[in-house]
Amino acid sequence: MAPIRTRTLEVTIISGEDLSADGRNPATTDMYVVVRTESVKCWSTKMVEQVAESRTSLWNEKLMVEMPCHAKSITLEVKSKTAKGAVRSIGLARIAIWEVLPKQETCSESAVLSYRLRNWEGRRSGVINFSVKPVNKEQEEKGTMVSSCDLKLRDNCGTVIGIPVCWIHPRIVSV
Repeated sequence: MAPIRTRTLEVTIISGEDLSADGRNPATTDMYVVVRTESVKCWSTKMVEQVAESRTSLWNEKLMVEMPCHAKSITLEVKSKTAKGAVRSIGLARIAIWEVLPKQETCSESAVLSYRLRNWEGRRSGVINFSVKPVNKEQEEKGTMVSSCDLKLRDNCGTVIGIPVCWIHPRIVSV
């Protein structure tokens, strides 16, 4: 069986705003972010607490995320540990890969993105601020990950040339 081809992304989790599991009561204890890219692996940030006055949580943490070439979305989920040690989900955002990658593969800068989090009932549960940047091939060859897939979904002018159709439902076949 051939190994799964992957691409390395530098995902920087910056902060969270108004994080609340039920949409009313702010979450304040031991929160962390889990990043997934349609694979078994996941990556987590360190735990932080939400500042009560500003209702903001600051991570400022970079994660080197290995993304399979077939992945069409990235999921960021904020979780917290309760006083009894149980883990609960605050909310998550599932985003199409083509929405978060820079317009050109050669871009060294990445924009700060803000996405609304939703809990499992569909209610608003805060906002997550992050950035995503593909690791360039020179950095990959120096020791991080080996890239063997092309993520180009836009032409040189920034126009979308491919839209993932099946990123929501696994039974829909993309064209």
